[in-house]
Amino acid sequence: MKFRLLEMRSYMIDEDNKLFDMLQEIPEMDEFGQTNVFFGKSKEEIKEIISYNVKIAYSLETTRNVKPVEFFVLYAESNPVCVGGLRLRLNNYWKRHGGNLWYKTRPSERNKGYATKFVELVCDRAKEFGLKEITAQCNKLNLGSNRVLQKNDFSFYENSLCLGWNDTNFYIKILKK
Repeated sequence: MKFRLLEMRSYMIDEDNKLFDMLQEIPEMDEFGQTNVFFGKSKEEIKEIISYNVKIAYSLETTRNVKPVEFFVLYAESNPVCVGGLRLRLNNYWKRHGGNLWYKTRPSERNKGYATKFVELVCDRAKEFGLKEITAQCNKLNLGSNRVLQKNDFSFYENSLCLGWNDTNFYIKILKK
């Protein structure tokens, strides 16, 4: 199967409805409390969200509270199956509430290995951005996502900012050159 990992840009929303449809298929809030900021938004609103984050990622706009992030879409053949992002810098909020990596698989495409491939490819991109390590977190009950991170050589670590968070697994991956 042919995979492509693309940096999501606002123009992609207008190319065809496949990406827009995927962003609407992913629930506003999943069974583990993870949110989809694109759900229920119009194409124009999604384009604004993406454009704003691209400006921050490339330091064209700065803010104290939003850190640089790149959005990515994984295509299997010509269909978008997974979306996520890579936070290029973290503040204490993101060290507690997400880490560098986040991803969501289109519900109709779950359990097919797409998230595992997505994380692998985003880790490769992280090296290109100069990151030495990536952190992520996952609800302990989200067995699929825990497996994805473990298959991609993430290891458990104790997050000193989140002592007592008994429902969350914290992961780190040291990126090799």
